[in-house]
Amino acid sequence: MDVQIWYSIYSSFAGAGVGLFAHLGEIRNMQQLKLRFQFFASAIQFNLMPEEQLLNTRGTLKSKFKDAIHRLKLRYGLGRPYRKLESNQIEANKFALIWNEIILSFREEDIISDKEFELLELPENSWNVRVIRWPCFLLCNELLLALSQAKELVDDSDKRLYKKICKSEYRRCAVIEAYDSVKHLLLAIIKHNTEEHSIVTVLFQEIGHSLEIEKFTKLFDTTALPKLHDKLIKLVQLLNRPVKDPNQVVNTLQALYEIAIRDFFKEQRNPDQLKEDGLAQQNPASGLLFENAIQLPDARNENFYRQVRRLYTILTSNDSMQNIPVNLEARRRIAFFSNSLFMNMPHAPQVEKMMAFSVLTPYYSEEVLYNKEQLRNENEDGVSILYYLQTIYDDEWKNFIERMRREGMTKDSDLWTDKLRDLRLWASYRGQTLSRTVRGMMYYYRALKMLTFLDSASEMDIREGARELVSMRPDSLHSSISERSPSSKSLSRASSSVSLLFKGHEYGTALMKFTYVIACQIYGTQKEKKDPHADEILYLMQKNEALRVAYVDEKTTGRDEKEYYSVLVKYDQQLQKEVEIYRVKLPGPLKLGEGKPENQNHAIIFTRGDAVQTIDMNQDNYFEEALKMRNLLEEYRHYYGIRRPTILGVREHIFTGSVSSLAWFMSAQETSFVTLGQRVLANPLKVRMH
Repeated sequence: MDVQIWYSIYSSFAGAGVGLFAHLGEIRNMQQLKLRFQFFASAIQFNLMPEEQLLNTRGTLKSKFKDAIHRLKLRYGLGRPYRKLESNQIEANKFALIWNEIILSFREEDIISDKEFELLELPENSWNVRVIRWPCFLLCNELLLALSQAKELVDDSDKRLYKKICKSEYRRCAVIEAYDSVKHLLLAIIKHNTEEHSIVTVLFQEIGHSLEIEKFTKLFDTTALPKLHDKLIKLVQLLNRPVKDPNQVVNTLQALYEIAIRDFFKEQRNPDQLKEDGLAQQNPASGLLFENAIQLPDARNENFYRQVRRLYTILTSNDSMQNIPVNLEARRRIAFFSNSLFMNMPHAPQVEKMMAFSVLTPYYSEEVLYNKEQLRNENEDGVSILYYLQTIYDDEWKNFIERMRREGMTKDSDLWTDKLRDLRLWASYRGQTLSRTVRGMMYYYRALKMLTFLDSASEMDIREGARELVSMRPDSLHSSISERSPSSKSLSRASSSVSLLFKGHEYGTALMKFTYVIACQIYGTQKEKKDPHADEILYLMQKNEALRVAYVDEKTTGRDEKEYYSVLVKYDQQLQKEVEIYRVKLPGPLKLGEGKPENQNHAIIFTRGDAVQTIDMNQDNYFEEALKMRNLLEEYRHYYGIRRPTILGVREHIFTGSVSSLAWFMSAQETSFVTLGQRVLANPLKVRMH
């Protein structure tokens, strides 16, 4: 007993020490995430993207030393790797594709809203913006702070003001993006080859020239910037309205012009000088300025109005957006993923060179999908499953309703008719069901397809592909300042994800490297009895190309004799039916010992690859974690002491910890057991067996 107590104390301190040196938990909240986000692109490029190395340079002391220095720079913010993104658009586009796919998976899971999606996404570089277009939640309040600095330092030089602004990378980017976006916006809504277009062009040329020669504060009055800022907000608000009034747009542009000419220039010019410089109408009698020169883009130009909404957010946001995203699970996942990018991990090989692996899940007769009756029927306390889930996951339910309305739902009663399948899936993804586990494991397939594309895509593919995604994506995400009709186009995975850019080989490569086998022991019996579970399993196979189902088939041969077969089936997308892949005769009945191990044993012959991940039916997975699978598999190639590892243990997060106080206690117990107990058994004791 005394030894056990002392070991518990030792393991606590040793486990804490190992975790400290492994840099676990350094990013714990959104504030720390914002500080590190500017290094994300370099961390993803370094850890998740394969590096072309010569065979004789891998594993050498020199390469290890260079890796260690690079990790230190990323971890402690040494140097400015994010500045390279402005010159290397390929790396920036790769990062944007990966980050946006992660945020899209969050939206599909309903843990963020449409507005949060727009605040978190990394938009494609458009409107000739010269800097990285960081997500809006990082740029919040930065422009207003820069305006206040410009107002305070009104008599200072350009260098001092710019140096003050550049102390924050996000503030620098917010100022430059706002300027470039306003310039593009004004020139876009004014007709080309008009006098007004020429006047605005000359005005921006003068501003640009003053910035080049570093005399902006000498030629322009920075105290007029707040007035311009207010009028620009009004203009963007008018453009964001569902019904746009051209007369109000003209009035706002005239007010902007008056402020720019009368208040913005320090040296006042008379009308003749303005005409000579190209900043006034040559013939004032021809009509009011901008009166006949406005041409607003068509309402179907979703890309244009999405950029307008982004500009509005940058111009107006005056809080720090510390609560974005609102959902605690979304925050936890982003923090965990971002923290892991700055930890030590093996380099990722190309998908074609990575170790192939399979996932095996034993299943007997548990729930696959909640049906309509299960969701509606109340228990003895008068509480139905759906009501319980709506109460526990209140914000996710609101996000789900928002998504359904965007996809065409007109009234709430449609949930029980046209949208019943979506409702059943939403509820099932929040219970301990097979559909939840399948969705999680199939993120491996989705991640491998995207990584295969990024491995083989040329610079032109990525550059053009990023632009193509923007132009093809139907923007139906709501924002606080944009009202959309319920019949807006839906944001579907097919039209919004990287899969639009695939050339075809990605599917085959991913299938060669990953297979998911579910050991549904009694699937054959369920089919014979017309059990609804069998239809639901078939539905999962139909929706997931890499999913395979293994079951035991009993055949009566006569005189009460039976033959037993292990059968593997899949759903053929071309034949539109279930097809048999393998049938292996067994020497006798399957169940000789415990049910679960025997279920796994008969199906393990159908797994493929170098590694098998065993997943229980009540477990889940996330897309962002699936991106790191090829790094994880590289651990099998590394020597720890005198041999390579044969078992890899991965920590678990108990997602039912928020259900009750008892569930929270069991969750904490599991965390303690895995993070401290198992960590110490692995390092330094090296005796971990689970």
